[in-house]
Amino acid sequence: MLHAKFNGDRLREARRFRSKSITELADTLGVTKQMISKYENMNASPSRDVVFRMTQTLGFSREYFYDKDKFEMKSSGTFFRSRLTSTQKEKVPVEYVKKWAAVLRHFLEIYVDFPELPKITNIEMHSSIEEQAQSLRDDWDIGEKPVDNLMRLLEEKGFVVASVFNGAEKVDAMSSYIKIDGKGYYIIILEGGNYSFYREQFSIAHELGHWLLHSEQVNPQELEMEEYKKMEQEANEFAANFLLPKIPFQNDVKVDPTNLDYYITLKRKWNVSIAMMVMRAFSLGIINSEEYKRMQRQLSYRGWRTNEPMDSVKHISEPIAMKQAVELLVENSILKGYEIPKEFMANYGVALPISLIEQIANVDDSYLEYKEPQIVSLVDIRKANNS
Repeated sequence: MLHAKFNGDRLREARRFRSKSITELADTLGVTKQMISKYENMNASPSRDVVFRMTQTLGFSREYFYDKDKFEMKSSGTFFRSRLTSTQKEKVPVEYVKKWAAVLRHFLEIYVDFPELPKITNIEMHSSIEEQAQSLRDDWDIGEKPVDNLMRLLEEKGFVVASVFNGAEKVDAMSSYIKIDGKGYYIIILEGGNYSFYREQFSIAHELGHWLLHSEQVNPQELEMEEYKKMEQEANEFAANFLLPKIPFQNDVKVDPTNLDYYITLKRKWNVSIAMMVMRAFSLGIINSEEYKRMQRQLSYRGWRTNEPMDSVKHISEPIAMKQAVELLVENSILKGYEIPKEFMANYGVALPISLIEQIANVDDSYLEYKEPQIVSLVDIRKANNS
């Protein structure tokens, strides 16, 4: 049931999600900046015509602006990969995707069993980052083997992963521990832009590092820049150690450590970019600083900084856990596709655009749209003639 009063918080949320300033929205709606502020602070209610223009401009339904959250959310802050160069305007939309992904997962758990997020219990937190990375590998029965597909592994371990293209060029990924009505989730949001499977592997490993090393320590938004830089460096170090464990990778790379063409073979095995493996070889002392600099120049000369060999062969991974959940509901006639957004709104008070739910769940476009039933069918003329 809709609330009679316009919800200014929802206007602010929709405006910021669409990366619009108050001035931009005011110009589009044909009202003053002061009036937008009054709407958002609930000191004035927009007319029916203005609300209609809001729905057209921001892509949210009228119901969205007249309802309120029916859930409690607690977040321990968000780790942004590329935070040091990304703007607040680029980061804010992803914050909302994080919230909505967690709420959607919470909704789907009404009907579907998902893997439970592991507890950080067997890792000695005072050990080195290398030791913690290896401990997690051992805990997850990876040992010293390459990680074939880290996204799939994390979904199997109960992490919530979503890939949403929002045009944020300086935000590769983000992650956050969040609670919805007391149930905890670790959310990883990937900016579904133009990058390779191998770069995606490292981005996900970086966010996994934040989960293991930092998620239970401090809100990253409360840190000074130098403190945050240190956490970013630690997450990078974890990612390198987790994806390229010291002993087996060292044994492999020592065969021909300064030959970039040899790294193509290693890339097939370890599923990590050549640039990352060169950096790892340097950090392990397998190549010296002069060799490292020379190889960096070769990477640039060959154009491998933007497009390495094999990048176009192996497609980036896409999340499948919530997609499978939605498809299970529809294929088993638990809910029709178009009923899912309606039930989601009824349970949580959030009338998200259907296309946004489809994107977060990674289902096909229009999968959740209403479809007219097939009432008629063609007559089988051959069968009719034989009767």
